[in-house]
Amino acid sequence: MAPVEFTVSGGEGSPLEHVAALADRVSLFVVTDPGGWAQVSRGLAVGRAGSAAVRTRLRTLRFAVLDLRHFASADGLPPISDVPADVVALHDTRTWDSAPVVAALRGLGRPVVLFTAVHAWVSGVDPATVVLGWSTPHVVLAAPVRAGEVRVEDVLWQFRELERRGRAGFVPLPQPPVPDDRAVTVVVALPGATEGVAGALRPGADYEVWVHVGAHATPLPGDLELRAVLAMSGRAVRTETFVLPADGAGPWVSFPVTTPYAAARWTGELVLYRGAVPVHVQQVVLPVGGGEWRAVPRYRLSRTFADVAPLASRVASILVVGERALVAAGDEVPSWVGLAGCGHPALPVAGLDPWYGKDFPAYCADLAALARDGAALYARLFAGSALPELLRRSARASGRPAGVLVAEVTESPVPWSLVYDLPFADGPYRLCASVGRFGPFGPGGEVPAHCPVSDHSGNVLCPFGFWGLSTVLEQPVGPLVRQVSQTPRPFEVMMAVDPGMDRALTERHAAELMSMLPPEAVSSAYVSPSELGHALADESADIVHLHFREGSLDAEEVERWSHDGVWPQPHWPTRKPLVVATSPLSALVRPLVRHGASGVISPAVAVPQDMAGWVTGMVLARLAAGFGAGEALRLTRWEMLGRGNVLGLAHALNASADLRLRAGG
Repeated sequence: MAPVEFTVSGGEGSPLEHVAALADRVSLFVVTDPGGWAQVSRGLAVGRAGSAAVRTRLRTLRFAVLDLRHFASADGLPPISDVPADVVALHDTRTWDSAPVVAALRGLGRPVVLFTAVHAWVSGVDPATVVLGWSTPHVVLAAPVRAGEVRVEDVLWQFRELERRGRAGFVPLPQPPVPDDRAVTVVVALPGATEGVAGALRPGADYEVWVHVGAHATPLPGDLELRAVLAMSGRAVRTETFVLPADGAGPWVSFPVTTPYAAARWTGELVLYRGAVPVHVQQVVLPVGGGEWRAVPRYRLSRTFADVAPLASRVASILVVGERALVAAGDEVPSWVGLAGCGHPALPVAGLDPWYGKDFPAYCADLAALARDGAALYARLFAGSALPELLRRSARASGRPAGVLVAEVTESPVPWSLVYDLPFADGPYRLCASVGRFGPFGPGGEVPAHCPVSDHSGNVLCPFGFWGLSTVLEQPVGPLVRQVSQTPRPFEVMMAVDPGMDRALTERHAAELMSMLPPEAVSSAYVSPSELGHALADESADIVHLHFREGSLDAEEVERWSHDGVWPQPHWPTRKPLVVATSPLSALVRPLVRHGASGVISPAVAVPQDMAGWVTGMVLARLAAGFGAGEALRLTRWEMLGRGNVLGLAHALNASADLRLRAGG
């Protein structure tokens, strides 16, 4: 047969995402991307028909899978026509003609995805066919004009030629719909009433505050146990447990309240907890004597509640609201603590040697100074609390560091990683054995989930007393993202450098970064603050590494990129990069997450520029190895400690501790 004529165009995304978009309209796909076959054939038994489900950003595709290379002829094939699937995935063979097998499956009405070599000729191609080729960074689509045979290599050649002439068109994939938020309704009513009250509330009168989690199109994995907590100013915190069914709405949960006896703007927080973690927060405003009551959403970790089950592993949480915080530990009723006067202690940023470390005496002095401030911070916040023992008991029982989530409705002044929960004060102190073991010149080794030394009585200095070293600490500011990208390609790091940074130190930074990561994974460019918005417009990286001077970027500029059309909307809809900065970035965390970032890692205070490449490289190397972001940052702090450097405690993770670059890491 003569080669078929075809038209070509390109589109962003992976070949399997295009299969998901086109499966209902065509019956034969020819794919050359080996990564796609690796996805569908994972765990496939040799010589048997298997099945696989691959989740794309459009939908989950069910594949019936068969590798033809393991059979001498079509006569030895096992039956595959009865395997339930959306499409049949076949790996082609060059030792015998597989065209009759493909034709037979197509005759049964089964769409076929044929994985074959780029130079292979494929016969039986007709207008019900799409040929998919991989031409980085695009997927190339070929639509046959008439029947014949085609070579994928020719498709790629024609696309590149049209691209060179500026005539190649792009077929964008349908964007996944933004999930509708599951409704959480708050109603204030008179006792026994079935409708909410209108107008002002009377002083000293009894009312009921009701909360209700509505139904949603996305079913839950199973019934979900939640807690509703009402914390009104001047009243005891109250809690009610309820079950949100897997399919449908939850029950109405009520709290009786008695308004103050004088006219006032009475406020409080209504929080829905999953275990110890606040997943949805609303401020309840009950004006007594005048005005209308209202409930204002302030914070959420999930849009649909379908992804909150893993949060049950967190042992404790701290919900920051203004100058106080609601602390939840285990199954106990949450309680308020005041945050006034909790400033950031001075960090010892000077005196590092060329290897970013210090000798043992200087390291002990730094650790002791931070322990004094951290212990005072703990005493101010949690005096008499059983929280430290709860965290250590959890680590001993599970063999994993306890998880602590800080939910900041408003920005917190507290350096949570520096909280020191062992007794420590001015005066003589003794060193826990872990100070030497994990410090400079110590034997080191794998860091356990808890201190291997059981005796911490008296005035003792131990690195496991710091929350940044003993727990996996996370401070997300919006709905949790647990996976940067679903596409199974090598990860990419985009490093944007402020031209005002020291050039020699920047080059050293880049060299250290590329010594810890595959050099081909890192791209870098000098980008002025005014040009940064354009550089970050596309979904072009998994990690956005910002190497900018402190204060050179501001939140208003980020918002302007969105309002002025510099950033397309939605921005970063599917590949949601983790932003890693070498200077304080706290003011930009919320706007970056709101516009598509999965989270931000940055220091809370300025750290030496020449140390930035080393710290960033260690964090990114662990992320590339499959660690979650929380554990990657915790282990980096310990590795820095091994050189006598305590500055890892200055870094904060404004993201989910479970965040990974790819699924299954």
